[in-house]
Amino acid sequence: MKVLLLAVISLLAVSAEIPTTEGPSDPSPSDISYSPFSVYDSRYALGTFAKLNYFQAQITCASNGYTLASINSEADQQRIRNFFYTRGHSQLHLLNEPIWTSGTNLANLNNWVWLSTGRIFTFRNFESGSPSSSYQRCLGVNGITSLWVAEDCSAQRYFLCERRCADGFDIYN
Repeated sequence: MKVLLLAVISLLAVSAEIPTTEGPSDPSPSDISYSPFSVYDSRYALGTFAKLNYFQAQITCASNGYTLASINSEADQQRIRNFFYTRGHSQLHLLNEPIWTSGTNLANLNNWVWLSTGRIFTFRNFESGSPSSSYQRCLGVNGITSLWVAEDCSAQRYFLCERRCADGFDIYN
């Protein structure tokens, strides 16, 4: 619980450090049309405007009504694979490296969980040899192979966000 609290405080600290540049010459927010997502559908959104660390990706997803994606089953893995190939086909060259998901073992080195849901992994798709060290505590998914890779949380990566449904609802079941 202490680690989760520390993670939340860290996220708040990072967001507090983002400078604001509002001034009289800035256009009003209603005049700006901005999305950090290059590709999206009703459930997923792929952030490729910039590579971010794990915590920045969490904040970007949350500030746009999403969470970093979780992969709880082979069916989830297949939906993400389909999303990458149908919606992200024009950006496949960006997908051959880890893309942040909400997977992490920051709270306990021996337990991987989906930070977006708090659920312990029941389905795993790690590539051979991963995770390989104690400093690789955050999870990326390769958009081409669909294999999972443990990464240093400070690594700069593209990210996959997921729109969450209310508890008890799943838009696909």
